[in-house]
Amino acid sequence: MLPYEEIHKLYRKSPKFEELIPLESQPIYASAALVVALILLVFAVTLPAKASGTPLAVQFVKYTLTSLVGSLFLGLAIVFLTNSFGVYA
Repeated sequence: MLPYEEIHKLYRKSPKFEELIPLESQPIYASAALVVALILLVFAVTLPAKASGTPLAVQFVKYTLTSLVGSLFLGLAIVFLTNSFGVYA
């Protein structure tokens, strides 16, 4: 293990962390991503009922793409929510 003095010197020499998205605006992005994700996922669930005359393969592709994009937005919302609440709590 390194002594405390060496760890402190390494900490002082290390470059400062520059955030890509400011922490103060992450709850706004989280809320927007959560709303978009819920809309897309609800749309994906109700999509097969609306497309009764189309082939099954087309319905499956539409459902898969819509649910994939909705899941990506849900993942973004989770990351932004955990960043904002984890830091402020």
